[in-house]
Amino acid sequence: MFRIVSAGLILLASPAFADEPCTPIHFARGATFAVVSGTAGTDGPSPCYTLQTGKGQIATLKFTKTDGNMAFTIEGLVDDRDDYTFKTEAKTYTFGVFPTLRSNPTPFSLRVEVR
Repeated sequence: MFRIVSAGLILLASPAFADEPCTPIHFARGATFAVVSGTAGTDGPSPCYTLQTGKGQIATLKFTKTDGNMAFTIEGLVDDRDDYTFKTEAKTYTFGVFPTLRSNPTPFSLRVEVR
């Protein structure tokens, strides 16, 4: 019973990704990171991005600019984080950015690094 309730709460807390296709992240030639910037608020769709990786790489997502009220969710991997490092599979990851508490649209910058 507890597991069912917990799973429901996680689903309710997860952001809804935009109905539009997510923005793919591309690295400049020779670069190991990119910075994505935008705004996210409670009442609008969450900005979402895709990241294509190879197997066995190390990826890190970390906010470089935020008011302390921003988080991201990597679909099928992790929810409600402001910093996360993981070993990748050969796949395309989808992640969204959202405020953790109710707020007006607020600017953010998120560094995405893959080595």
